[in-house]
Amino acid sequence: MNLRSAEGLAQFVEANKGNVAFLRFKCGGLKQGKYSDWDIAVRDRTRGIEACEKLYQQAWLRIPRQYVIQHYYDWGQCDLLPVFEWNGFEYLESELFWSEVQQSEDGIPRPAFGHDAYIAWMTGLLWGRRFDRRYRDFIQLAAREDEQRFRQCLEAAFGAHLAQRLYRITERGDAAVATHWVGEMRAKLALRRFVNAPIKTINRVLAHWWCEMKFHWRLPFPWIGILGPDGSGKSTVIHLLTQKVRKSRLKFFVVHWIPALSLGTSSAQGPVTDPHAQAAKSSFLSYLQLGKIIGFWWWAIVRYLIHLRAKRELVFSDRFYLDLLADPKRYRFGASRKIAQWLFNLLPKPDRVIVLHSTPDVILSRKEEVSREELERQLESYRQIVKTSGDRATLVDCGKSPEEVADEIFREILKELSKRSR
Repeated sequence: MNLRSAEGLAQFVEANKGNVAFLRFKCGGLKQGKYSDWDIAVRDRTRGIEACEKLYQQAWLRIPRQYVIQHYYDWGQCDLLPVFEWNGFEYLESELFWSEVQQSEDGIPRPAFGHDAYIAWMTGLLWGRRFDRRYRDFIQLAAREDEQRFRQCLEAAFGAHLAQRLYRITERGDAAVATHWVGEMRAKLALRRFVNAPIKTINRVLAHWWCEMKFHWRLPFPWIGILGPDGSGKSTVIHLLTQKVRKSRLKFFVVHWIPALSLGTSSAQGPVTDPHAQAAKSSFLSYLQLGKIIGFWWWAIVRYLIHLRAKRELVFSDRFYLDLLADPKRYRFGASRKIAQWLFNLLPKPDRVIVLHSTPDVILSRKEEVSREELERQLESYRQIVKTSGDRATLVDCGKSPEEVADEIFREILKELSKRSR
């Protein structure tokens, strides 16, 4: 039973009678697709959470932020919105919103058309400086058909002058232009909220940042490191995992060996057909290489990986720095592995290390890129990584079908997610 079925939808509405309003749900030409999520305004957040738990049991992951309670289930993502704000600054008053909520002919409670489109527009603009083009016609239609409410929202949040500019571009179908005005919009919104309700605004802003700080300290999305020799199926398994969670809308950020310095730069490497073709580097160059590895990982962790894991994505490492200990020839490392291992202790560890492992015969039947002797040595090294990593590491037999391997790894991921649900 879930929101994707007519019966599950009706049960949720009944359990939350007078407490919910479905946003952008089959309204103004919008459709609910196979992979769509649900954004549902809730008057009482506790009652909404309890209804989700009663009807749908435990979610894969639940993240109760101040402005949204995110639920990730195997059948989809359900976000409960108790307020409409950006960083604690309310861009639509809850009292005004709920005063206009009505039950439609299909039995679904919905907000006023103008409020619904306004929220859809502001969510992308204020939070991400982006405009979702799927909502272009939806916003334009609402601005024309529910002009009074739409204008009222704009004027209350941004003042009459900026509201007029914003309304004009929506009326002519150019709502995307507002992405260039986001800085001004944020400043106007913050100033007006401080002037009109200073104590309430200060309390909400402080509460917002306290909540977000806690999520940045105890990250809700785990970091999963996958290791294994060539031929163990790492890339295939990661692809299957992304398909497995597609309906839930959980997202993976994949790092290949060493993360890029910024999100806009790919860290992916092309396929390696002869990983041991080149000779090892000198000790001096190898230690410089270690410095680069440690520097890149620390920079990426501080610069964007912590934020990604706090806000929206699991991090997957298709190989990571410990792989150098198992296969130093691949990275042309010619210095002491003991020193490398000691230096790697200075780096944060993945929450879960998955080591794909099998017999040499199975792996060589897939890829014969190294000798049997070298492969046996690598497999033993990977077993040692599992031993030294303690409870955070799991050995998975990659001799099974890719689907079975993906299922086993996903069970490990669910264990990590359940630790973080609140």
